[in-house]
Amino acid sequence: MLMGSVGMDAAETGRFLKWCRVLYRRILFPSPSSPDETPTTWQWLCVILLATAAMAPGLSMPLFEPDETRYALIPKEMLRSGDLAMPRLDGEPYFDKPPLLYWMVAGVYSTLGDSVSMARLAPAASMLGVCLLTLGFGSRTMGAAVAFRAALVLAASPGLSSMGRLLLMDGPLTLWVLLAQGALYLALRDGPARTGWWLLSATGAALGIMTKGPICLVLVLAPWAAHRRLSAMDGPGWRAWAAWWLIVVSLALPWHVLVAIRDNRFLTHYILEHHFLRFLQPFDHVRGTFFYVPVVILALFPMSLLLPWTANFLVSGRDSVARARTPETGYWFWCASVCLVFFSLSGCKLPTYILPALAPLSLVLSAQAGTLQALVARWGLAMGLPVCLFISGVAVPWYSRHRDPLACTEAWKLIDDALARGVDSVACYPRPCHAASLRLGRFDIKSFRSKEFDAFRAELMSRPATVVLCTHRHSLQGLKQLLPPQCRVAHEASCDLPDIPWLPSAWQDKARTLLGSTALGFCDAAVIEYRP
Repeated sequence: MLMGSVGMDAAETGRFLKWCRVLYRRILFPSPSSPDETPTTWQWLCVILLATAAMAPGLSMPLFEPDETRYALIPKEMLRSGDLAMPRLDGEPYFDKPPLLYWMVAGVYSTLGDSVSMARLAPAASMLGVCLLTLGFGSRTMGAAVAFRAALVLAASPGLSSMGRLLLMDGPLTLWVLLAQGALYLALRDGPARTGWWLLSATGAALGIMTKGPICLVLVLAPWAAHRRLSAMDGPGWRAWAAWWLIVVSLALPWHVLVAIRDNRFLTHYILEHHFLRFLQPFDHVRGTFFYVPVVILALFPMSLLLPWTANFLVSGRDSVARARTPETGYWFWCASVCLVFFSLSGCKLPTYILPALAPLSLVLSAQAGTLQALVARWGLAMGLPVCLFISGVAVPWYSRHRDPLACTEAWKLIDDALARGVDSVACYPRPCHAASLRLGRFDIKSFRSKEFDAFRAELMSRPATVVLCTHRHSLQGLKQLLPPQCRVAHEASCDLPDIPWLPSAWQDKARTLLGSTALGFCDAAVIEYRP
């Protein structure tokens, strides 16, 4: 009886898989593969010029606190200490992320200097690489016209030109994920694995792991497995997979082993807290399931305006539309969908997490745009590009300068005067302010959370005076109530933002509510004196 039940379940599973394959191959993506094409020289140049024009104006804007300033500070600490294996932040080991971005930025610092624009050079170059890979892989899989249209929109889109150029892990991760996805597909598209593409995909996956951890494997292998299963592609043999994993392990494992040997806290913090618990039981950046819907619409504007009609594009029986739905369209659809679904299910969400979905999604939407009248597509592109360039070249840099923690003149005058008088101790409460470490060139600034107030009080009472940077809106007022009688606030200065000059006075309060009322990550500065 049991064997019969198992046999029936297996038969039902087989029939369901066959039905899914019919749906996938004959209805959703019925067209033959596109011809393998090569972009022209002027197409390469157009993408390079547009991407550069979109990203360059904002490279030197102030770093955003806290993430960009943190990732600018860690490479400086690496170079100062001479220890490139162990990332450190404010003198303490920092295990949240692997070191590849830090190494890239440290290399730029060593050769070209440590200015703000140089700090962003690595992620900006990664975004340029994403645009070029979109054009290259897209031409090989979707045709040159589709790829060129996708690369152009991607180059100017707010997702890449505004978010992707920021000094964060997600930009380089997007480059390595796309490299691995495209190379993996080209390696297996025509039968047995082609060695060059196969090994290149493994290298891209390893570099992705060294950038942001094993999430890269999910974004690379899950789309390929789903597409292969539904399209009945031939898979590589165990020898090919052994070579693939050998490269991944050889490139990614040594650093993890080295750091785990040097500090036994690494595996718990890095693997358990920042990869499993961050997904299952988020401790920060908690957002709703549909958080990424508006993010994707803005990130891929103007091509994202086609998204409401994408479902119709995927099932339409019109010959002109069905011809655009090739197996490769299905593969890139999976690459985008896996990323979007995975991070939508994660409890911890930030807008930049879905950057790896943008290039594959742009290829799918570009194929959809090709089914529209040429005039409609051209007008949409022509009207959308100026908006995108305004966002990346004007709006985002203005916001960065408006909330720059280093632009708080009164607060920094107070700090500089205190340091000139011989007050040597600087502390942050209740969160770090890495912009202060960068400005002061110090790697010893301690930070104390609210739950660590006993230690903070002991720090204040261990010396005559301490400069305190308050990093939450009302933390200075709360601190005054908690200080012991022997401590007093001798001097203070706020980082309240000035009125926006070109905005009517009636709108100033609404602007503060929307944009924030203080500098990012820096609200007040105070000198606290201790008198026993």
